[in-house]
Amino acid sequence: MTKFTNLKDSQGKLRTNSLFVELVDSDLEPVFTLKDRDYNKNGKTYPSLKKLYMAYDHIPGFEYEFALDTFGSWDHWQRLVSASIQIQEAIKSWRDELDIRIKAKNLKAVIRHAEDDDPKGLQAAKYLIEKGYAPKRGRPSKEEVQRELQANEKVKQQFKDDLERIGLRAVN
Repeated sequence: MTKFTNLKDSQGKLRTNSLFVELVDSDLEPVFTLKDRDYNKNGKTYPSLKKLYMAYDHIPGFEYEFALDTFGSWDHWQRLVSASIQIQEAIKSWRDELDIRIKAKNLKAVIRHAEDDDPKGLQAAKYLIEKGYAPKRGRPSKEEVQRELQANEKVKQQFKDDLERIGLRAVN
């Protein structure tokens, strides 16, 4: 059960922008702030949704428990995720930060294993040496390949033109 009230308007619709003290454009009382820390305004404290989000041990994009505890439903969280640009950008930055935090925590564990004299340590050390944690670049798209070929053709043509201009000829 959610610990927050006033998550719906008088018509029973799920609130999005009006939940936040920074974005409220109606006479509805805001519930949260988008700031990093809880925010006091006119003697009232608005809890930081980011702080609540970061307190959960979840994977970015899979915030089910957080959604149920905070909003009482997954649907409400999904509406927030696709709400105004300010909210979308805030949630994206929270997800990015949480992703980095998870990677850093797990990379520290790999480093600890790398120092062990056992097969796991060897694999962990190999992972670190090969930078297995770095994002991998996949195969280039057809458009990227085509763009590269066109760029190469332009360079070849310019080279040929330059040779002709100075009185030389390219030999194939």
